[in-house]
Amino acid sequence: MSRDNTEKRKRTQEEKKKLTVRVIAVIMVVLMILGAASYTITILASAVNAAETDTIDTSSLKQSGDVLITVGLMVGDETPSSLEVTSEAGFVLGSQQMDGDRDFRTVWELENRKITLAPAANLSSDGSGFEVASSERTTDLGGYRIEVNCADCDRYDLEDLVYDIERSARRMGFSVTPAYVHGQFALRLGAYTSWEDAYDDLEDAEDLFPDRRVSVVGPSTTGVSAIDPSTYEVIFEFDCDGGLELGVGAEEDRNGNTYVKVPAGNIYDGVLAFRRAPEGVAVINVVPLESYIAGVLPYETSNEWPLETQKAFAVTVRSFTLSYCGEKGKHKSLGYDLCPEVCCQVYRGAGRINDKLMKAVLGTAGLVMTYDRNIVEGYYSSSVGGVTVNAEDAWNGTKPVPYLKAVETPWENYMNHENAFWITEISPTALLDRFRQAGYSELRGSVEKVEIAALAKNSTYIKTLKVTDSYGTEITIDTTDSVRIALTPYVKSSNFVIGKGKVEYTEDIVIPEAGPEISEPEEPAAQIEEIPEGPLGMDYSYTDLDEFVVITKDSLEKSYFKNSVLLMSGEGYADYFRHDIFAVTAENAAAFLGEEYDELYGKGVAESRTDAMRAAQDRAKQEKVKEEETRVSEDGKTAYKTAYAEDRDNFIIVGKGWGHGVGMSQWGAYELGLKGYTAKEILDAYFTDIDVMDYLDTNQY
Repeated sequence: MSRDNTEKRKRTQEEKKKLTVRVIAVIMVVLMILGAASYTITILASAVNAAETDTIDTSSLKQSGDVLITVGLMVGDETPSSLEVTSEAGFVLGSQQMDGDRDFRTVWELENRKITLAPAANLSSDGSGFEVASSERTTDLGGYRIEVNCADCDRYDLEDLVYDIERSARRMGFSVTPAYVHGQFALRLGAYTSWEDAYDDLEDAEDLFPDRRVSVVGPSTTGVSAIDPSTYEVIFEFDCDGGLELGVGAEEDRNGNTYVKVPAGNIYDGVLAFRRAPEGVAVINVVPLESYIAGVLPYETSNEWPLETQKAFAVTVRSFTLSYCGEKGKHKSLGYDLCPEVCCQVYRGAGRINDKLMKAVLGTAGLVMTYDRNIVEGYYSSSVGGVTVNAEDAWNGTKPVPYLKAVETPWENYMNHENAFWITEISPTALLDRFRQAGYSELRGSVEKVEIAALAKNSTYIKTLKVTDSYGTEITIDTTDSVRIALTPYVKSSNFVIGKGKVEYTEDIVIPEAGPEISEPEEPAAQIEEIPEGPLGMDYSYTDLDEFVVITKDSLEKSYFKNSVLLMSGEGYADYFRHDIFAVTAENAAAFLGEEYDELYGKGVAESRTDAMRAAQDRAKQEKVKEEETRVSEDGKTAYKTAYAEDRDNFIIVGKGWGHGVGMSQWGAYELGLKGYTAKEILDAYFTDIDVMDYLDTNQY
């Protein structure tokens, strides 16, 4: 590509913009005629202004001397070919050290509020992003440059040089790109698709810089380009052979925050380090400890939960984090400490931080749980179903972990919490398929028998499960978490009972305990009520939100929120608990629309609507598990029941809890927070013989 192609690309983009404006204008006129324009304008305005929405001042989370955590936001299979990021006040670019003290050194600043980071290579574009071009013919932005050596310059010298020569360079047809290469500054000219095209202009560049060494450089396997997405022009390049990564941070906004926003809508504090991958750029967030903690809490619990619960959870999350960062990083071999998913902790940045959450994080800043002055591994799961499990029983440890012992949790009202009590029916063939998918390939025939061979110590979690197929082949699954993983997604924990055709089980009846001498708080919004019967006698049908994904033009996002979901309406964003949301399907939509459905779509649909409802009801009857209560214990705390499979040849599983069951129960901590327990009391309820102190006073620091 010649240097004239850059100007052609600019003209092409401007023409596209003008055409887009004309099309939008025509559409708006039509909408106004139809009387819908005002609503559309409101929606469009809310979308445009979304990036301008004020976020509370969270700058106090960035404490002096804080440990820096590295989180692999987009890595491995999730690595994007390019990534467009935005910032309210512009960007700070620099060299980011990924090991040691993780130092960030500023090398350049950009006033642009939107930039795209992509490989320093020949790039093609579909208008929404860039990817490495498959050939010169498909290249839209060349990766070859004429480089002017500026080793004697610092950042300010280079700024002066760019200012002095940019006008002359552009008159000669050169685009001008400041660069930081191998620890030194350089100036790069043009954007060529081949070495030959760049070499043809080398003499003109030498005339422009008679006192400097000028050469042609090509694409690099470690270089990253910052591109202005509105002009297709490279505005900065970075290449330090992978020893350092390009760090991109934000200038302070009017609230003192330094947030970088990604297309998925998440906003991140700290620095986004862009690491070159073969066909794209991996993205790792280098973030101060307390900012990271605040980015975990609202996604692992809720930012509206009781303050003492959030404080206890902040200490737990901080303990877990400091146990798995630096030299002990859980994903150290991949170049970062933690991932942003449930494998480690769900982390989505600063978008849902509110005042209550700030109080919880700052009110416990630096505090961790310790045992003998060593930071404990602060494990937690959504719910435990009345009892936790020993760490050594969960993960095959040979030595007991003194602070992660099984404890009973009679305060946890698991019967009324999302996915904390579940009944599953599964055929012998489907069970075989699941075990084989889990790696137990020795099983060949349908499953004939499943036996609970042993329970974990002082717990109802299954420690050993024996499975026999129709050929008599037997396998044994040891450790409670191996049992859970082997049967996922049919179970949510290993705290279950299983039988063929029917199974006897118990339900704990939670009786309010006396607790501390304090006034009882008001009933929370999150208290789950009994599911009502739907219109026309039809039952609501609920689906686990973990099975949903959200697709945008930029990405596919899973619904990771364990307890609540953030939804946008005309009045802005609102946080809804999952049990308050249901999906209306084609089969039951008519039941919700009622007679208005007939009026809108014609009387002819009434019959089909009724048929659809009856079909849905029949399916519900077929899928419904029969339950029979047999008796209640004398103390009124336990109900003994039997669950029957619809097909008596199938296996029926009744389980409690959600997760591995080690350490804290999130819903259990919520229950204690409602009862008025302090953060320390909540921690003591789940972790044995722990102390709470500043991490700087521990043996690790």
